[in-house]
Amino acid sequence: MTPQTLIHDVVPQAVTHALGWTLLHSLWQGALLALLLAVLLRLMHRHSAAIRYRVAWGGLMAMLLVSVITYTRLYNKETAIAKKAAVLISAPETQPMETIHLFSVQAPSTWESSLAKGQAYFEQHLPAIVLLWLVGMLLMGLRLLGGWVYVQRLRSYRTSPVPALWVEKVQDLGRELGLPRAVRMAESALIQVPMVIGHFKPLVLLPLGTLAGLSAAQVEAILAHELSHVQRRDYLLNLFQSVVETLFFFHPAVWWMSDCIRTEREHACDDLALSLCGDSLTYAYALTNLEELMMKKKPNSPRLAVAFSGRRRSLLSRITRLVQKPAVRPTFSEGFLASCAVVAGLLIFSASASANYASAQEQEEKPVAPAFAQPFTAPVLSETDSSDEELTLQQLDDDLVIVKNKKGKVVELYVNGRRVPKGEISKYQDQIDQKLAAAKEGKTIRRSYEVEEAMRRAEASLDRLESDEDDFMPPAPPAPRAPRSPRTPLPPLPRGDFQDMVAPVPPVPPVAPVAPSSDDKREQKLYEKAMKEYQEQMDEFEARMEEFHAHQEALMSRTRDMQAERMRHQEDRQRDHARRMEEHNKRQAEHAVRMKEHEKRMAEHNERMKKHDAMMKELKAALVSDGLIKSADDNYELEINKNGLFINDKKQSDALFEKYKKIFQKTTGEDVDVMLKKDGANFRINNNSSSRTK
Repeated sequence: MTPQTLIHDVVPQAVTHALGWTLLHSLWQGALLALLLAVLLRLMHRHSAAIRYRVAWGGLMAMLLVSVITYTRLYNKETAIAKKAAVLISAPETQPMETIHLFSVQAPSTWESSLAKGQAYFEQHLPAIVLLWLVGMLLMGLRLLGGWVYVQRLRSYRTSPVPALWVEKVQDLGRELGLPRAVRMAESALIQVPMVIGHFKPLVLLPLGTLAGLSAAQVEAILAHELSHVQRRDYLLNLFQSVVETLFFFHPAVWWMSDCIRTEREHACDDLALSLCGDSLTYAYALTNLEELMMKKKPNSPRLAVAFSGRRRSLLSRITRLVQKPAVRPTFSEGFLASCAVVAGLLIFSASASANYASAQEQEEKPVAPAFAQPFTAPVLSETDSSDEELTLQQLDDDLVIVKNKKGKVVELYVNGRRVPKGEISKYQDQIDQKLAAAKEGKTIRRSYEVEEAMRRAEASLDRLESDEDDFMPPAPPAPRAPRSPRTPLPPLPRGDFQDMVAPVPPVPPVAPVAPSSDDKREQKLYEKAMKEYQEQMDEFEARMEEFHAHQEALMSRTRDMQAERMRHQEDRQRDHARRMEEHNKRQAEHAVRMKEHEKRMAEHNERMKKHDAMMKELKAALVSDGLIKSADDNYELEINKNGLFINDKKQSDALFEKYKKIFQKTTGEDVDVMLKKDGANFRINNNSSSRTK
């Protein structure tokens, strides 16, 4: 199973095509956006971390938005092409194969050829690209789900409450930040750095021993930082950011933009925490102490949790940023250059979008018609070009058009209205040879009125397509063929062209020219010339009539042979049916004999059951009357052997022994004394079960 068949069985072809090209386009789109973001962040180094954070988020969202727009436009384009193709397939009229002679056609340029080869290569491998993306996204999704489960486990597993003093301190800091909900706080033995978990029910987790190992001011700075994450809704945004990373797991630019977002997020929270604490030196000491903890314990915080320390390199840069205290006063030139960079990026994307839109409009305006009317691009040479030669365009199928030179070599190939690169023509050579072999009787257009007639048919087809486009309805699926008999299938049709099985149409005789009414020499010459053409047409007509009679005779002979073959096949089927009916009747007779034997055995069985029921009824009545059991429903075990009568393993009197022997003998009709003389023979009844003789 190839990636093409595997993907097409699960995902529609239009979705596969649009998704594959969206992934390929996202490579250069993401690289351009990352470059633009790098320039903006460089120019905005004097701006606040909150503004830089929003700019980085804008770059990531622009990446997602551009990919969504690209996919939507490609998908709409594919569905429009599929609808038009369905209209043509459902059209009742069929066009004959025709050949058109073209002049002054040159090969495409090297750039166009390379571009076409690259496009054909990616078109061929789009299913594999989509399959690899789906597998990678599944693995990254499982990784994301595992991280979320682990974060939820941290909320309750191996956590311990903190003193009430720190709970009140957290509530005070939350009120200063304007948090609408209360924030819980706990210590955890599973983490090494402080972090905040959750959005609707936020929880601040501190490593076990943090409250005892740091000063009160440092702990307060750490809590202010974590509460800043809650106030900025960083947990929810970080979750959405992880989803975008899962979608674009293959793109280095997306990972770089995501890293910029996380860095600026920590800087923004540092600034917000400093506004509450007011002492940058204490905050820097808190970061330094956490750096020492990281070096000792090698922490590995989950990506979905918003950790205080972040990455080690980011932590060092944050300490440097706090100590140096850079000025946050952007100059006019920096703002102007940043605006120019944004405008330039928008212009580039607008130009790309307009170019794609123009090409898409051209593709949509070009109707999908029969091959001789399908639009194709063929650069025209100048009139002074010495390489001009006569080329022939020939339609071999509804979706296959070839261009041949005088020597009969295929120099260009068009499949579904798209030009195939010269390097790829050899892949279609077998299909071209088959179509050429089946197209020997194809009609070649040479006269001007035939060309005009073909163009009128093409224009009528285009007009019908445009008029039916608004009220388009998908064609009904074809009715399934009736199944043939699995035992004796019908004989196959004779090999040959399908045209051989169609009744031939007699050719139309030519019309004789009208003799001139005057003796004008010019008219006489024209009349003689017309008569010569008429005579040639008559010779051609007679030759066609001979071919018509030969074709008609061959068709009648083939029809007679087929009828005779079908009659022989019908006789064979009738003989086979008669043989099967004879075997069936024989099996029915054997079944009737077996049914009679079965009925006889059933009658004997019923007679034995009646005797058994009568014996059990009389035996139970005797046991109850003799006081051996209280009622007929009691559980008991009765055994009679040559040593006597035993009820529940208790031997009874000889009188009872003789009495019950007579009861068994009466009901069974056999001599009980004779049977008991045999070694090991006895009568035993256990818990109302039937008697048996051993």
